[in-house]
Amino acid sequence: MNEPTPASNPQRPLAFVPSAGWKAHPWALAAGLLIVLGSGLFVAKQYHTPPSAGAPVASSAGQVTANVDLFNAVTVRGGGNEDAAPMPLEEVSLPSSIVNLHVILPRFSESGPYRIVVAKDRTGSNIVARGLGNAVDVDGRVSVMVTLDLRNAKPGMYFLATVRGSDNGTYYYPLKVN
Repeated sequence: MNEPTPASNPQRPLAFVPSAGWKAHPWALAAGLLIVLGSGLFVAKQYHTPPSAGAPVASSAGQVTANVDLFNAVTVRGGGNEDAAPMPLEEVSLPSSIVNLHVILPRFSESGPYRIVVAKDRTGSNIVARGLGNAVDVDGRVSVMVTLDLRNAKPGMYFLATVRGSDNGTYYYPLKVN
């Protein structure tokens, strides 16, 4: 006898019945779970920014929190002559320790990944410390939070560089390490 089709019997619910050859492979489920977890971790690392910092404050672990405001700073591109005239910016001072640095980037800076680098020269060949962070726009000011380990930096003059990740645009500012 023929069974009625779902179209001829509207009261009978439709149900998915897997074919006899279909089986959920444990490795396929594990691979899917691994992809979802990996994507979540990647997104969390890319978009995580630590809370903004206050005035320089020493913490219990010997770390210092400092702010650098470059919003109205004149930017100077990298490379060039080391004997050129000094850059038109008041020098910034940081202690020779681990520094949780909150940098307000210059006007017209874009959000996104940035490297903050401390180097002895503007060529970036003698890097003393570097930190990575994701810059965010808050009330028209783009800022980034990084941690720099300046414990091995000898007191003296350095350059603080901001390097935007998407185009490698590098800008240098005078820095004094105490």
